[in-house]
Amino acid sequence: METADIERARAFVQSNVDFSRHDRPNRDGATLFVTLTYAQSLDGKISLPGQKLLLSGTQSLAMTHRLRGTHSAILVGIGTVLVDDPRLQTRYTLPGEKVRHPRPIVLDPHLRFPLDAQLLQNPEYLKPWVIAGPDHDADRRKELEARGARVMVVGECDEQGRPMISAVLGLLESEGVSSLMVEGGAQIIQAFLECRMVDCLIVTIAPTVVGSSGVPAVPSQNGIPGLCIRPRAYEQFGPDVVMIADI
Repeated sequence: METADIERARAFVQSNVDFSRHDRPNRDGATLFVTLTYAQSLDGKISLPGQKLLLSGTQSLAMTHRLRGTHSAILVGIGTVLVDDPRLQTRYTLPGEKVRHPRPIVLDPHLRFPLDAQLLQNPEYLKPWVIAGPDHDADRRKELEARGARVMVVGECDEQGRPMISAVLGLLESEGVSSLMVEGGAQIIQAFLECRMVDCLIVTIAPTVVGSSGVPAVPSQNGIPGLCIRPRAYEQFGPDVVMIADI
């Protein structure tokens, strides 16, 4: 990674991500800032079923990692953990710069979290907080906690037993999280957009076509009625175009 790419990513994030902007209408007095970000293909796909799919180029990845370093926590769904086995840490920093890693948070209603996941392996990184619903595997909870994970239970769930996003954000704010970066996958992206719990939307568009077998960013066939996305900046990072918008 070139130093110039990292410096450009830093400038972009500093100019366009303002944690003091709290514009969403259903904030209800909350101060937790939510950034939703993901990479997609030209045909709107973010992954392949059950497979890793790297869409972002090196230069836009520098921007993504700069975002990670500015947020206090980063959230993904259990599907992302099962398929990608991510570390959710900050890389691509400037020489001599202090690295800030966000707290990994995983929405995992029934505790399917694998015990050999990378998020549990490195003692130098922050251990994950795993947010479950009431109907979870009690034995798996004990195993995860023995490996350093913190399991937090949310009682307010939808009909599929998935914790309500508003309840999740309330819990995280009560635990001191001030800024949250949400990375996916598709069900998580759709849930945050549907409930309008997003302050800043950042989408990286890669110049590739995945095809009909790909997983769309929003799985719903009806889209999200009434969703208003207001773009306010575009930037090219290598072959990718990054859009930043308010919702």
